[in-house]
Amino acid sequence: MKRNVSKKFISTLVAATLMLGSFSMNAYAKEQNNQFEGKVSIGDFGLYTKIAGKGKISVVFDSGYGDGINTDSDPKKGWGEIQQKISEYARTVTYDRAGLGKSDDTANREPLNDIDRQLLMNNKFSSVSYDSSIFKKGNGKTAIDKARNLHALLKAKGVKAPYLLVAHSIGSFDVVEFTKLYPKEVAGIIMVDMMNFINSDMPEMKEVFVGQFTKADGTLDEQLQSAQQVYQAGDVLRNVPLTYLSAVDEGMGPIYQAVVNAEQEDWLRCSNYSKRIPVPNSGHYIYIDQPQYVVNAIKDMINTIENKNSQHKDNNYLAMQK
Repeated sequence: MKRNVSKKFISTLVAATLMLGSFSMNAYAKEQNNQFEGKVSIGDFGLYTKIAGKGKISVVFDSGYGDGINTDSDPKKGWGEIQQKISEYARTVTYDRAGLGKSDDTANREPLNDIDRQLLMNNKFSSVSYDSSIFKKGNGKTAIDKARNLHALLKAKGVKAPYLLVAHSIGSFDVVEFTKLYPKEVAGIIMVDMMNFINSDMPEMKEVFVGQFTKADGTLDEQLQSAQQVYQAGDVLRNVPLTYLSAVDEGMGPIYQAVVNAEQEDWLRCSNYSKRIPVPNSGHYIYIDQPQYVVNAIKDMINTIENKNSQHKDNNYLAMQK
């Protein structure tokens, strides 16, 4: 899928098993000096990942729709520069989701019926029956599926919590679901130009991207189900530090920008510890156009998490003295 405006909306086996039996790698896997690159088995399939650095906090990157370690399949684009810099301070993880890059593929979820599809496309989430149990079995490419796969990858490679999750675009759905499933393991979230999947205030844009979805990173129906999952997630971000990096120079016109600003405020209200950082001279791909802004936001969040943990330890010590 080519890098274009529509992606704004739609915005990872050595032939022998290791003695510990915790994971397997393909012949291209490399691991040395706190670095690893290769495919990791998480059950029926493998996810390709790059892990670098060490530290008490693990920074995990999740790309937007159709992207993985590389953006638009271009090895010169992606999280590489940012991961290299942050690995000096923390354990870092980038990966290809199932069906992308060098990762294995998985099955897709069953399609929606026409009525439910239209309701979800118009944000009528409460009008569509939601049964979370169907996502507890089998494989798929909804946000819940992707969150579980990512967690399995982190556990297989021994990448420990606390996690700072950095997500681009619609990849933010995945980290919301990750936080819902594993709330005690998430210490902070950075959303890089996230936007809701679809907005009823811009009906003229629907046809632009409806045909953009493929089975590789999730069908249209799976993305609609992902939006519904996030809608059903409740208040999971309330006590999680949240930084929102927003592009301000997309040139899409005042109506579009007003809608985007309103949706950004919706996300910021989800957390008691949120802040928005406008990024000048940047389009949707902030981590490519202005990577230093992402680096600075991650460093700031790491400091926030470390200070919070230190304060928590001090409070526990004082309580013990009483």
